[in-house]
Amino acid sequence: MQDPDGIDINTKIFNSVAEVFQKAQGSYAGHRKHIAVLKKIQSKAVEQGYEDAFNFWFDKLVTKILPLKKNEIIGDRIVKLVAAFIASLERELILAKKQNYKLTNDEEGIFSRFVDQFIRHVLRGVESPDKNVRFRVLQLLAVIMDNIGEIDESLFNLLILSLNKRIYDREPTVRIQAVFCLTKFQDEEQTEHLTELSDNEENFEATRTLVASIQNDPSAEVRRAAMLNLINDNNTRPYILERARDVNIVNRRLVYSRILKSMGRKCFDDIEPHIFDQLIEWGLEDRELSVRNACKRLIAHDWLNALDGDLIELLEKLDVSRSSVCVKAIEALFQSRPDILSKIKFPESIWKDFTVEIAFLFRAIYLYCLDNNITEMLEENFPEASKLSEHLNHYILLRYHHNDISNDSQSHFDYNTLEFIIEQLLIAAERYDYSDEVGRRSMLTVVRNMLALTTLSEPLIKIGIRVMKSLSINEKDFVTMAIEIINDIRDDDIEKQEQDEKIKSKKINRRNETSVNEEDENGTHNDEVNEDEEDDNISSFHSAVENLVQGNGNVSESDIINNLPPEKEASSATIVLCLTRSSYMLELVNTPLTENILIASLMDTLITPAVRNTAPNIRELGVKNLGLCCLLDVKLAIDNMYILGMCVSKGNASLKYIALQVIVDIFSVHGNTVVDGEGKVDSISLHKIFYKVLKNNGLPECQVIAAEGLCKLFLADVFTDDDLFETLVLSYFSPINSSNEALVQAFAFCIPVYCFSHPAHQQRMSRTAADILLRLCVLWDDLQSSVIPEVDREAMLKPNIIFQQLLFWTDPRNLVNQTGSTKKDTVQLTFLIDVLKIYAQIEKKEIKKMIITNINAIFLSSEQDYSTLKELLEYSDDIAENDNLDNVSKNALDKLRNNLNSLIEEINERSEAQTKDENNTANDQYSSILGNSFNKSSNDTIEHAADITDGNNTELTKTTVNISAVDNTTEQSNSRKRTRSEAEQIDTSKNLENMSIQDTSTVAKNVSFVLPDEKSDAMSIDEEDKDSESFSEVR
Repeated sequence: MQDPDGIDINTKIFNSVAEVFQKAQGSYAGHRKHIAVLKKIQSKAVEQGYEDAFNFWFDKLVTKILPLKKNEIIGDRIVKLVAAFIASLERELILAKKQNYKLTNDEEGIFSRFVDQFIRHVLRGVESPDKNVRFRVLQLLAVIMDNIGEIDESLFNLLILSLNKRIYDREPTVRIQAVFCLTKFQDEEQTEHLTELSDNEENFEATRTLVASIQNDPSAEVRRAAMLNLINDNNTRPYILERARDVNIVNRRLVYSRILKSMGRKCFDDIEPHIFDQLIEWGLEDRELSVRNACKRLIAHDWLNALDGDLIELLEKLDVSRSSVCVKAIEALFQSRPDILSKIKFPESIWKDFTVEIAFLFRAIYLYCLDNNITEMLEENFPEASKLSEHLNHYILLRYHHNDISNDSQSHFDYNTLEFIIEQLLIAAERYDYSDEVGRRSMLTVVRNMLALTTLSEPLIKIGIRVMKSLSINEKDFVTMAIEIINDIRDDDIEKQEQDEKIKSKKINRRNETSVNEEDENGTHNDEVNEDEEDDNISSFHSAVENLVQGNGNVSESDIINNLPPEKEASSATIVLCLTRSSYMLELVNTPLTENILIASLMDTLITPAVRNTAPNIRELGVKNLGLCCLLDVKLAIDNMYILGMCVSKGNASLKYIALQVIVDIFSVHGNTVVDGEGKVDSISLHKIFYKVLKNNGLPECQVIAAEGLCKLFLADVFTDDDLFETLVLSYFSPINSSNEALVQAFAFCIPVYCFSHPAHQQRMSRTAADILLRLCVLWDDLQSSVIPEVDREAMLKPNIIFQQLLFWTDPRNLVNQTGSTKKDTVQLTFLIDVLKIYAQIEKKEIKKMIITNINAIFLSSEQDYSTLKELLEYSDDIAENDNLDNVSKNALDKLRNNLNSLIEEINERSEAQTKDENNTANDQYSSILGNSFNKSSNDTIEHAADITDGNNTELTKTTVNISAVDNTTEQSNSRKRTRSEAEQIDTSKNLENMSIQDTSTVAKNVSFVLPDEKSDAMSIDEEDKDSESFSEVR
């Protein structure tokens, strides 16, 4: 059909739409006008019955921008134009509905048909092999989904199906656009049942796909897009917040600068307390400065401003009495907002009415000012030591002597609150200024009285002992006071038991007296007889003592001991209290045990009996105290190593844990002096204990202690056993330990630190690495071929990953404090040679391929040892000739062989050049010597010397000719590639020349030149080869 001008309407529509697209790709500025033109073209086309033509040409022109690359701005402008056009049509429909404008079915149908056909058209390119087309298709879909309200159900299902495929596209840019599309299909109501809904529920499928992308996508940008666009509710929030441990810096930073900031005050209510603490700890301790700063800004600015600057309310939200990260959080706040410090005051009236938050704030401000030398703040706000001791004593009385305090004064305090306030005051008191002797004595009295309380909690015991140490004159004074407190507690308990027995006996006597009247005379007589017998026993005891004092030998000492009443012992609860105090005391003592008589007596009266006690809690505390004493005396440590070893072998889990800590600490302090000697434990036995602990995955905490302790001892070169070190590394890669995250984390940090700290450590890894690799390859093969369904085949790393890790640990370039000899190091070469030696023992071709394809990660240098490079080449050649390799493995091995050949050739050339330079230097020296000899000849013998010279010139000329002939031969041989035997022959000839020249120089002093007989004096090549072979055998 044609219009009156004779132009085809179909063509006119195409020209009109094309003109709009042509102008729109130049700039964003005229898009509003272009959208109006497109809407006018569409309406006219629909009126004239050319709706399909408009849709066709619109789709056709949009298709032209699909192959454009991501950085092409023209493509982005057309995408924006299409999105704005569809959004404008949608807005018009919504506005008409709001104004109660009666729409015909045709008007709504035009829009829905246009959107439906357009989406279906672009979806045809979602499977395109061109990554640019896939990117543009999903980019168009993402902007369209932002601007439409409803779509047909069949189209929705088609979109979900396509997007679920593209979320696993190989291109990150495509996956990002797929994430943007999927975020439009999330249903907030259905996330409540995130783990219950079936795969067929499409709305839920979008949310679950996004969660999977957040956790598993290898691209940081894709994870970031999913994190920022996923619905943030109670069910999805844990997946979003765990990105605070993302490997990407930007993702970690955005958790604090975007996610938590956008939540505002909801952070304190909607996030679980333990997760909230972890987020603060992770943010403030992150290794990247930008993440730490983002977390500090969140605390000091965003959260504080959200609470209207109320610092006390912020501390309430942080829950200072429970949280372990509040100290770091408040320090970060003071660092970011130093102006806050000047606004905080502690009036006199508040000291007797502390709350949890105010007590914590007092402690935090005092320590911060002390660390940063803010003396003005310290002088203005904090009382003298004597006053502080009064405040501390006030709260101690409230908590532990509440019967003496009126109910009104303690009504608003509970025990936990009071203990927390006391703890904060004690933490500040440990570093308080005690230059005033009166204040020091006052505080010391308060602390000693507090430590004598039997109901004191363990945290207060710990900080109280530390405060008493800071208040003591010296360590001897500190030990004396601490042991006095321990003895007083024990004696008071014994005295209390005796008093209880007396009270009990009195009650029994009263009951007996009451029943006397009811008994007959015979019964009364029997009681009198019993009382008389007791009186006789007492009198006999006293008489026996008097006879012993007077020297009468009729009474034996054993009789007196037998007549003594049994000695009272403290109760189990009291022993635990005493051991707790003694352990915290011993942690602060540094003086040797030989200079501490009081501690020696404490060993006999408290610690040794506790180790022998059958109660588990007492025995564990006893072993802990024993270990602390062993750190002070090497002889005591030697005597008790067997006991500690038995505790690890035979004890329960908690006793094993403590004993392992003690053993590691003893080795850290005393080294190997406690083992391998007369009367000492054998070191091999202790190694076996560690070996068994590492293999016992039923005790994961003990495994962690053993691993960390062994790594420290190996790092300090206390332990140097290769077999035990191999066990450590095998435990790291073992699949049975894969679920022990603490153990894996300890190894992941300690093993690289050990290998990179010293060349000797890296050599130990090189010696054991090949055997480790072989064992793990066999273990991995058994794991993959296992028929047990419960076996997790993904619990162990593949051999190629393990091999890469071992190569990384043995790479000399990773050593700290590198020297110039790093390039000459052959540690990694030795490891690879050992691997190639055991290559034939590996049966699986798959494992062999994994190893061969990774051998080129090795560090090679022309400065490395020639013989080591040659040996590595020989093993490589042997594998290439005798093993049936696939193309990938063959190419990898050929690459290594080519690199080795080039290095060996370079070393040979350098050696030849060096030899040639030495020869030239020697010739110059000989010529100089010859000239000096002629100058020193006297005038009287000139004719005779001339005759001798003329006679020998012929021999000199022959020698020169022979040398030049050798040089010419060498130059000719350098023009072609030499074999190994030829290279050795040339080296031998050079050595012979040097020997000849040295002999010549000796004779030259007498102006005589005698060449050696080649047949008799020169060493043959065969003899030299035999010598070198015999040297190799000796080596």
